[in-house]
Amino acid sequence: MSVFAYPSETIREAEVPLLEAGVPLMARAARALANSAAAMLKADHGQVAGTRVCVLAGPGNNAGDALFAAATLGRRGAAVTIITLFDRTHGEGLTAARRAGAQVIAFTSAEAARADALRELSRADLVLDGILGTGGRRGLPDHIGSLIADWAPHRTGRLIAVDIPSDLDPNHTGAEKRLHADRTVTFGGLKTELIDPRVDEFTGTIDVIDIGLGLDPGRATAELLDSDDLITGFPRPDATGHKYSRGVTGVLAGSEDYPGAGVLTTTSAVNTGAGMVRYLGSPLVAEYVLGLHPEVVSASGRIDAVVLGPGDPETEFVDNVAEALTGNRTPVIVDAGGLDMIARAESMAGTWLADRPLIITPHAAELARLLSRLLGEIITAGRIGANPMWWAQRAAELTGAIVLLKGHHTVIAAPDGHLVLPAPGPGSLATAGSGDVLAGILGTLAAITAAHSRYDSDDRMHPPREWARLAGLAVLLHNEAGRRAVTASGFADALAEVVGELIHGTDAVGSASSGPGSRSRYC
Repeated sequence: MSVFAYPSETIREAEVPLLEAGVPLMARAARALANSAAAMLKADHGQVAGTRVCVLAGPGNNAGDALFAAATLGRRGAAVTIITLFDRTHGEGLTAARRAGAQVIAFTSAEAARADALRELSRADLVLDGILGTGGRRGLPDHIGSLIADWAPHRTGRLIAVDIPSDLDPNHTGAEKRLHADRTVTFGGLKTELIDPRVDEFTGTIDVIDIGLGLDPGRATAELLDSDDLITGFPRPDATGHKYSRGVTGVLAGSEDYPGAGVLTTTSAVNTGAGMVRYLGSPLVAEYVLGLHPEVVSASGRIDAVVLGPGDPETEFVDNVAEALTGNRTPVIVDAGGLDMIARAESMAGTWLADRPLIITPHAAELARLLSRLLGEIITAGRIGANPMWWAQRAAELTGAIVLLKGHHTVIAAPDGHLVLPAPGPGSLATAGSGDVLAGILGTLAAITAAHSRYDSDDRMHPPREWARLAGLAVLLHNEAGRRAVTASGFADALAEVVGELIHGTDAVGSASSGPGSRSRYC
């Protein structure tokens, strides 16, 4: 289910009134950390008693969490060693650990106690990283960095980062002198620093521990989705509804040069469960589409959302759709060749694309071309791939659109900077035509949403974050189809099966998506 990510400052602010009221937040965090550590030791060694646990202790509250947890493990029979790395650490936590039998090594310079510290780290079954937390400055002191580098080749045990890995830096500089955690146990809420795909190698699996802060999701910077969100959030037909309440999806995709894109986009729109699909493009492509899907309509009429761009549709049809959409708020999904329209528009204000829900779906190379024109400088796909979240946010800010940046870690950004991060899909999705299928899915989900607004709330405009979340559900549905086929046409056909399972409430979707990468790594 959804997990929200918050700035560290927001989480610290939420702690203040509770701490002032005497709520034992550190005790809660330490207890959860000890339980997580004990579970890891039992999984690896069958028991806690007789194992070796080492704590890398810094000067702050992260060290306190680690030290109190280590005291608990010591009372359960683990041999605990504390390595203090600064001239001070959390006093009460250190006292508790000592009372539970922990030995202490003071390692505060490049030479003092180095051999002892390396020996204990190298033979530890589990190490707790309590060096620095979210308030720590970038870059570890030299004596700590060199200790980590010397220990790394001899490391045999596992490592848990307390709240956040020390010196977490998405630029990966000096990776050999930084700690690579098997698990991060974070408290209060998921920190924004932990969701960047570039830090995956340092965080491992992330356990989010609720210590009673009562965080407001409205203050979150990101929402992370997995297959459970698709199961609960997919819009199912109302028993009292009709084809128009289910939404009419308009598809302007495909051309005489690329007719297949029109077929794939339309097929996926049909199979996602639209009340009606209206094909708006080339008569030649329409023949292919109607030959496969006689339920598709090619005559003009009502449209609740439009997919525009896959397969470079001819200009005359784009102009016709633009004219039909002028003056209304019909959602538009722009993909592939349609993205050039965004790049050519110096400002979205005043164009027919303005004042409506607009979702664009570039991959990194397409976004690079778009941003190069908008910014007047060369932006490369490599730069975007190096920091996809930031560039998606930048593009959303510039265009006013929801930006769905496709890739292994798909990133969805709203104009206010809010992110939606769906769980990664299978590698099979990396094939020609896969994006056309996603565009059709998104078009139908947008049409259903817009149709519901017409009937339920006087055509109200959904806020951008709701459209971003809808785009995340589309990605999850695309992922599910990708687990059942290996070609784009196979994905489009598999949608009918997946959607049938979602509508009829079977558990096949959850079981089919239990492979690696199908669910969030945040627990």
